[in-house]
Parts: sequence; structure tokens; C-alpha cells
Amino acid sequence: MKRDYISEIDRIGKQLADLRTMLAGHAGDAAGSAATYIAPKARQFARQFQTESFGLGKAAYRNPSAATGAIVGVMLLGAAVAWLLTASGRERDD
Repeated sequence: MKRDYISEIDRIGKQLADLRTMLAGHAGDAAGSAATYIAPKARQFARQFQTESFGLGKAAYRNPSAATGAIVGVMLLGAAVAWLLTASGRERDD
């Protein structure tokens, strides 16, 4: 009887190890897919920002209060997105 439990525990341990390996592979594939999607978008944004940065600088120099408002607005939007992402992550953990 005792051997049956030990063999069952060993079998379940092997299955968990296989499952862990499979999930790690899926996570790596998903990260690779995200990187291949995000990298071109980031390069495109960087190129566009580089071409438009001089105009943005001039506009900010002419309208400092509007530039400050835009920066604060972007910061608040980023904080809201971060808060929502952390809140959804906490819900999954529970």
C-alpha cells in the first residue's frame, strides 16, 4: 500500500515537471511574439518623435502652461493605466 502512494507521488511529480516545462515554453513564445510586435512600433514611434521633437520644443516654449498641462495629463494617464494593470493582476492572484 505504501509503495502505491510513493509511485503515485512520483508520477504526479513527473507530470508537474512536464507541465512546468510546457508552460515555460509557452511563456517564452508569448514574450517573443510580443517583442516582435512591439519592437517595430517602438522604432516607428522613436523616428516620428525624432522628426517632430523640434516642433514640439518650439510649441512648448511658446505655451509653457499648455505644455505643463499636457505633461501632467500624460503622467496621470500613465498612473491610471498602471493602477488598472496592478489591480487586474491582484484579482488574478486571488
